[in-house]
Amino acid sequence: MHSLPLLLLLIIPAAVSSLECFTCGVFLSAPEPLCRGEMRNNSCDPENLGCLSIIGHKADGTYYVEKRCAEKNDDLTLGCINIGIRGIAAKQCLCRDNLCNSSKSTCSGLGLLGFLYAILTII
Repeated sequence: MHSLPLLLLLIIPAAVSSLECFTCGVFLSAPEPLCRGEMRNNSCDPENLGCLSIIGHKADGTYYVEKRCAEKNDDLTLGCINIGIRGIAAKQCLCRDNLCNSSKSTCSGLGLLGFLYAILTII
């Protein structure tokens, strides 16, 4: 009977340590600040500390787009920062939840709508 809690303690840390991130790119001249084609879910290595989304607007009107697991040599500042990559001014966003580097407009919009719906339901 005591072996079940011990087994759960061994399984839970393994599940918690894995992180899923969307992966796409590097697109050097995307027509929009979005991934082209389908994004893939990637299981990150345990030493990766988050998911990255890097979007840069180029002078010719196209976009640099990259989404992936964070790496040790990346700036691991949580949230969004301005960086330079391949001579392009870009915004790099680091987050630490599963699949958090998907399209911000979709995720943020759905989260806000859900929140507003919950408030209206309570009122």
